Amino acid sequence: MGYRELTEKDLDVDEKKVFGRIIDMWSLGSPNNPYDQSTEDRIIKYGEQDGLSEERILKIIKSFESKGLIHRTEEKGKIYIKYKVEAGHIVRELQKTYYVHSRAKFKPTHH
Repeated sequence: MGYRELTEKDLDVDEKKVFGRIIDMWSLGSPNNPYDQSTEDRIIKYGEQDGLSEERILKIIKSFESKGLIHRTEEKGKIYIKYKVEAGHIVRELQKTYYVHSRAKFKPTHH
């Protein structure tokens, strides 16, 4: 089976909500550290505001990681969610929807 980019249509509503919040946090990062806002704790906090349980949010985050869209790293006792280039297409699509709340567009620093 060959590689196929995921699209917005491949995600359910809950997954779109969580990925939208991840993109929001990425867009708020500083130039020196683009991922300083994208902690797993923050994603959970905002996902719960969207009506999702912590368990569901964590399951979705792990699913995104297993699909190669993100990777999680632990730094100074916090888990940060970082961009992977394989997510480029879906990030561009979701930024055109109401699932992404940030007015600032996320632009990967390594592109």
